Amino acid sequence: MKLKLLFLSIMGSVLVANAQYTVTDINGVELNNGDVLEFGEFGYGTSANYEFFVTNDHPTETIYTRIEFVEAVNATGELFELCYAGQCYIDLSIGFTIPFVPEVFPIGVGETTGEGNHFLNADPGDGSTILDYIFAFHQYEADGVTEIGTPLTFTYRYNPQLIGVQENSKVNLTIKSTLVHDELILDVKEPVTMQIYNLQGSVVKQARFETGSQTVNMSDLSAQTYIVRFNNDKGASQTTKIIVQ
Repeated sequence: MKLKLLFLSIMGSVLVANAQYTVTDINGVELNNGDVLEFGEFGYGTSANYEFFVTNDHPTETIYTRIEFVEAVNATGELFELCYAGQCYIDLSIGFTIPFVPEVFPIGVGETTGEGNHFLNADPGDGSTILDYIFAFHQYEADGVTEIGTPLTFTYRYNPQLIGVQENSKVNLTIKSTLVHDELILDVKEPVTMQIYNLQGSVVKQARFETGSQTVNMSDLSAQTYIVRFNNDKGASQTTKIIVQ
C-alpha cells in the first residue's frame, strides 16, 4: 500500500511539472520541442506564414501562457511579425514576449485558441544566408512568474537556398520614402504587382504598375505600420515596412 501511494504521489508530481498544452499548425500537425520549421519564402501572401493553435490539455484547470523571442542567428528580428492573444507586433527584439511580462494569456479547460495567431518573416536578408529565429512557448501559474514544466522551443528558419537565388532576384524599383502621409511614391523600372498588408495580415490595397513614376493614394488608411510587397514577372519579390503618419 505504501509503495502504491508513493507511486501515485510521484506520478502526480510529474503531471504537475509538465506543461499541459499542445501546439498545432493549421493542418493539425503538432509542433514538438526542438523542431525546425524551414521556409523558402518570406513576406505576406506566401507560405512563410506559420499559423498555429494552442490547446489546453489540462483536464480540470485553466492554463496561462506566454511566447518569448529567445534568439536570432544571422537576423535581428526586424520585419518579423508575431501575433498571439489578440496582439500583433513587428520588429521584434530578443527577449520580447506576448503578452508582456508579467501578463499571461489564459486558455480554458478543453479550449483552443482561435485563428490569427502566427509567426511570419518578411526580412529577405541578403538573399543567400539562412536566417534563424528561436521562440519558446511557456506555461505559468496565474501569477505569470512561476513557470510550469519545460518551455516548448522551436526554430523558425528562412532558407533562401530552398528555392535558389538568381542574379535577377531583386525587384527593380525604388520607394521615395517609407514615411508616408497621403501618397506612396514609387520609381518603377519594370512591371510589378503590389500588395499592402496591415499587421493583421489583411490586404488593404493592391495594384499593378508598368514602369515610371507611380503614386499610390494612402489618405484613406489609418496611421500605423504596413507591409508592402512587390513581385515582378520573373518571380522575385521585395518586402518593405512603411509607416503611414
